[in-house]
Amino acid sequence: MKRVLLSFGLFSFGMMFSQDIPFDKLYGNSDPVHYYLGHYPVASSDGLDINWYGGIKLQTSAGVGIQLLRDGNVGIGTSTPIQKLDVLGNILTGNTNSTEGINALAIRYEDGSINNWGALRSSSSTYMSFGVKANGSGLGWLSSNGTLDWTKTAITLDNEGISFLMKSHQQIALNSPVTMTEVMKISPNGNALLQGKFEAKEIKVTLTPTADFVFNDNYDLPKLEEVEKHIKEKKHLPEVASAAQMEKEGVNVGEFQIKLLQKIEELTLYMIEQSKQLKTLQENNDKLSKEVKELKTNNK
Repeated sequence: MKRVLLSFGLFSFGMMFSQDIPFDKLYGNSDPVHYYLGHYPVASSDGLDINWYGGIKLQTSAGVGIQLLRDGNVGIGTSTPIQKLDVLGNILTGNTNSTEGINALAIRYEDGSINNWGALRSSSSTYMSFGVKANGSGLGWLSSNGTLDWTKTAITLDNEGISFLMKSHQQIALNSPVTMTEVMKISPNGNALLQGKFEAKEIKVTLTPTADFVFNDNYDLPKLEEVEKHIKEKKHLPEVASAAQMEKEGVNVGEFQIKLLQKIEELTLYMIEQSKQLKTLQENNDKLSKEVKELKTNNK
């Protein structure tokens, strides 16, 4: 009897999951249309078909692993994905084929073309690079054996900070040991290097002290005769670098602005002193004119 029951059970189970009868899928919620585990036809085989009306969730005792919502949004680490892929946590991506030596995260263009995409990638060199593959032949792609014809700079990130590099012929090879001219660099200590022009609507330089010490009572204001002598001999103001020195060593903008302010304040003191002298001369002149007028009147 037991053998009969076992044989009947195996026969029934096989009939339920046979591909030749309607019962070729598992379904739940009394709804074989929206809640089932079955198959779908593919070339030369069948594929696994999981259909759940409200969404599909794969999780462990630790919480949500993967969540697929009805609208097609997929969440990893979150049960409420708001985009086609929503990841709550860190992402680690890379090519496990160490012989290729390149790890990349690619983003296709909006038209969906597999031959046009941008990528953030790294290689065995010191570069972390970003570029585009403009067409099927790879023109415009940044690689160890290619150049980028449509730009003039490359960016490197290392322990020294961020550097912008440029080659003299305006083509930049990335992921290969090439020599480039450093055109811009931002170091971890806050220092920045720029080879070229810089334009901005507003620049704020914070530096202390200022030049207000010129107005202290004990400030030794240079005599104008000494300033004149220095200008004739050196061809520049005292305490101000010469044009040749500026061209060779550059100019510290903050210190230079303070030095210019110092000279303006010194000039202000000179003008105040000259104004006092002119006022005294004018008073003396008025006094002399009055005396002369009185003498003329008395001699009549």
